[in-house]
Amino acid sequence: MSSPLNVLVVGGSRNIGYYASIRLLNQGSTVTFLLRSPSAFDNDATIQEYLKSGKARLVKGDALNSEDAKAAWVEASRDRPVDLFLSTVGFSGTPSFHPLKGIIISPADLVTKSLLNFICTMPKETPAPKIIVVTTAGSTPTSRKQIPRLLTPLYCYLLGPPLQDKLGAERVLAHCAGWEWNATDGEPLEEITGKDWRNREGLPAPGSLKDAVVLRGAVYTDGECRGDAATEQGRPLPYRTGLASEISGYTISRKDMAHFAVEGVLKDWDQWKGKQVGIAY
Repeated sequence: MSSPLNVLVVGGSRNIGYYASIRLLNQGSTVTFLLRSPSAFDNDATIQEYLKSGKARLVKGDALNSEDAKAAWVEASRDRPVDLFLSTVGFSGTPSFHPLKGIIISPADLVTKSLLNFICTMPKETPAPKIIVVTTAGSTPTSRKQIPRLLTPLYCYLLGPPLQDKLGAERVLAHCAGWEWNATDGEPLEEITGKDWRNREGLPAPGSLKDAVVLRGAVYTDGECRGDAATEQGRPLPYRTGLASEISGYTISRKDMAHFAVEGVLKDWDQWKGKQVGIAY
């Protein structure tokens, strides 16, 4: 990242999106957040300082509402075009459990529908912003074959429904980015993408979103960021990164996911753009 960016974040109230946003703000970028509850930042001294300076902007709305997504683009673009769209949407409520299906989240299409709403309301300017979408390891059937054996029950049973949502988001982005889709992975359920999603109004043409990256982390933890300490001490980074098909591991902290997104992907964009990237300790 050679200069401060103008960034639009969805899923930035907590976890990976929040940690990445703080890094970007600390580097001088302007970050616009779409939040269902802007009050989430009322007691956040760091965000409050950036709100006072105008570097952070809050838009009240729901990513599941396309009009709210459009309003977020308008606010983020009011001074200049958006350079980066970061999606780290994930389920944050209390899931239910089905003995045959595993963990059930509601809505089942949270990640996919949010992404569709944002890319379908994206301003039609050239060039399009860089796009980073955070999903998870095991998001596709083929990728689940390479996860550590001890995690097989987690990915192949317990996380079945949430992974369908991640699959939907990756399928949508692959279509718009022009990436080849592995037929073995099949197509996401219609209840996830919506009927006839390829013809949805505003959807970018196939292959038009060239500057896109998918980040698939191993099991996310609330551990500390090891990346900063390693850099400060001149040691190799503590996590491994590469094509998602080549990286397998047990865990990665959300803070190190944010570290890689900002300090790795954005600073070496030409290396990572157009790829599905894996990260694990």
